[in-house]
Amino acid sequence: MRNETLTGLLLIGLGALFLAGRFIEGFGWPLFVIVPGVVLLVWAFVGGKDAASMAIPGSIVTTVGLILYLQSATSAFSSWAYAWGLVIASEGAGSYLAGMLRDEPAQRQSGLRTLSTGLALFAAFGFFFEVFIFGRLRGTFLAQWGVPLALILAGAYLLYRRRTPAG
Repeated sequence: MRNETLTGLLLIGLGALFLAGRFIEGFGWPLFVIVPGVVLLVWAFVGGKDAASMAIPGSIVTTVGLILYLQSATSAFSSWAYAWGLVIASEGAGSYLAGMLRDEPAQRQSGLRTLSTGLALFAAFGFFFEVFIFGRLRGTFLAQWGVPLALILAGAYLLYRRRTPAG
């Protein structure tokens, strides 16, 4: 009976989302990616410890759908050059959720490390591509002065650190 109730609720939710997509321009097609991801996440939460691993693909698919939605809404499809970092982060988030649902601290820690790594990659590559490749910040104070000075300071620090004895 529990599976029938869950299936019924998911079908009602799916139908409501598709109806909402008809009224919100540009939102319709990413639903074909977002909804299956959300279904997998719901399955992970209501399916017990055996279904907890569904949080990983659920978070990845949902994240990709949300990225597609934002890109569709803003026409910023070039952001795929660095948006892949969010996919890595979403795997970490899903792994953390699975570890939480299974009460496995080691999996939660691993998930947090992957989540942090993915977010750092997204930020670093996003900055690099937006400033140097796409030139969206060209002409700003940050691009003209901040980035070159930060690179010089980072290089000088690495050289200084190498020459000082480990203490």
